[in-house]
Amino acid sequence: KGDIMRRVMGVLTFFLLVNTLIFCSTNSNNKEKNMKETRIKMSFEKKEVIIKFFNNKTSKDFLSQLPKTLEFEDFARAEKIAYLDRKLTIDKISSAKETSDFCYYAPWGNLAIFYKGYGTDSGLVKLGLIESGKENLIKIKDGDKVTLEIIK
Repeated sequence: KGDIMRRVMGVLTFFLLVNTLIFCSTNSNNKEKNMKETRIKMSFEKKEVIIKFFNNKTSKDFLSQLPKTLEFEDFARAEKIAYLDRKLTIDKISSAKETSDFCYYAPWGNLAIFYKGYGTDSGLVKLGLIESGKENLIKIKDGDKVTLEIIK
């Protein structure tokens, strides 16, 4: 009788454990999927740029500040930069092997959006990739105000 009860309890414990793991995995995947699919739109002078964000702590911190209008300027004839109101939480400085053209430059506390090539500086935190409108970035003049907002 005791042996049967141990088997029944073992089977019940197994099913409870499997269901818990499935539930936790589904919730985690949904949160990750939602983050992976987060996109923003940069708007200026009837032009736009669409960026798909990576799932990291720094990206989440930046996205929590949107919508926002920032003043951009050209830097090194390869990127547009804008300074934020406050420094972002740093998850980790990404390796240069990861491709990104929408970054946060941690040492200076500014956005760095590359319209020529990709950022490889060791202080860059990769936030996302431009999906469309990259050709419009070169049209942003020093001092132009650009609105950044999450696309629903």
